[in-house]
Amino acid sequence: MMQFASRVVCSARSAWDRLRRDESGSIITILTTLPVLAGAVAIGVETGEVYRVKRQMQVSADAAALSASVDLMNGKSMTTATATGKYEAQRNGFADGVNGVTVTVAAPTSGSYAGTTNAVQVTIQKSMGFSIGSALLNGSLSNFTIRASAVGAPGSNTVTTTTTATGSSGEGCMIALTPNNEQGVSLGSFNNFSSDCTVMSNGTATGTGSNASIGMTSYNHATMYSVWTRGSFDYPKSSPPTLTVSARTNQTGTIYDSYANLPTPSPGTCNYTNYSAPAGSSVTLYPGTYCGGLLAANNSNVYFTPGTYYIANGDLVIRSDNNVSCPTCSVSSTATSTTGTTFILTQTTGNNSDIGGVSISSMNNVTLNAPGGPADNPYKGILFYQDRRVPAGTMTSGSKIFTVASLNNATLSGAIYFPQNRIDISSINNFGSGGANTSCTVWVGRYLKFSSFNNNYKGGCKTYYNTEVPGVTTTTTTTTTSTVTKGKVVQ
Repeated sequence: MMQFASRVVCSARSAWDRLRRDESGSIITILTTLPVLAGAVAIGVETGEVYRVKRQMQVSADAAALSASVDLMNGKSMTTATATGKYEAQRNGFADGVNGVTVTVAAPTSGSYAGTTNAVQVTIQKSMGFSIGSALLNGSLSNFTIRASAVGAPGSNTVTTTTTATGSSGEGCMIALTPNNEQGVSLGSFNNFSSDCTVMSNGTATGTGSNASIGMTSYNHATMYSVWTRGSFDYPKSSPPTLTVSARTNQTGTIYDSYANLPTPSPGTCNYTNYSAPAGSSVTLYPGTYCGGLLAANNSNVYFTPGTYYIANGDLVIRSDNNVSCPTCSVSSTATSTTGTTFILTQTTGNNSDIGGVSISSMNNVTLNAPGGPADNPYKGILFYQDRRVPAGTMTSGSKIFTVASLNNATLSGAIYFPQNRIDISSINNFGSGGANTSCTVWVGRYLKFSSFNNNYKGGCKTYYNTEVPGVTTTTTTTTTSTVTKGKVVQ
């Protein structure tokens, strides 16, 4: 039909050219040619409409074939696929059985996709005819059919996905988070200190002594995995520490704080107010919210039971007790039960200045460990945690700090997290004396100050609690390639 219309237009154009060149002035010739020219113009206009409809039909057939093939790929029946194909054709302006339209949906019976599983062919036909042009040409082209067809079938696409993950090197066990140009870690006046992990400072001080980001003074033996700092590391040149990995100073990287996203504490209502444990031979304490603080002093034994202790609007003070422990707790990396204690310093007043600190002093034996489960415990692996909303302190602050002083034997397994204040450890004889097999502590504070200690072991806690331990920020890029089967129009 399109070829015929083209021939008619060409014939009319030739006739018009002859008319322009004819100088005979014959009016008969003009009158004879005018109907042909008018019909050609009409056919040209209506041919453009046919082309438009044809393009729209093809788009509709493509969409219908794709939708029907996707149905078959998803395990649906040909009946369902047929309904889907016809609906898609209707949505694009070609409803089966309306205005001379016929939509056929079926498996291909010829061509390269005949017999292909989940392949489907959609054919759209429509009856059309010229009106004005046909009348001028004595009824020619009054009725004809146009057709569009498409085949949809499964197609395989190769998809490449690149993901970037930020994490921790997991090597840190003594971490100072201060971002300022000042000292973050001070270690001094000790006999023996060993660790299987890295001492880290985010401070940028580049001097010596108290003006170094990490400073070590007056010691006999120090063995550590490594030292990492954004500033300087100062130590006596006559007795350098033994490091497995050489010290990394003036670093441009960052410390990854794996505890930074711990939830804001929700202590709930007060179970105890201004609680002071009765002095005596033994006292047993239970999880709950201790508003106004918790004091346990002058006891032969202080026993904590497993769970979470919220110390709100005050300090946790454990002083002059012979033995402090959790008899029913055990260090465990399993996620099946809670087998430890977590002490959270927070507030219930809406005033962050009411958040307190921790003081443990004048003791013979302290043995506490963080919980190892259940898996959904957000404070898993955390032994002491100070709400990060507390006002920031300094290296010399005397309140809201975590301090342990004058102890003979101490084992604190888990993370001690005071991101806004100092952790101060002094006058301890045996800390973590069990070594790597039974002891792990991760100290994370704005500042760390350790002095006057003997025979101390520091180990990381990754293997105990299956948690991510702070360290140097690492970036891992992973590229994966997979083959995805999708429906596509193939013919």
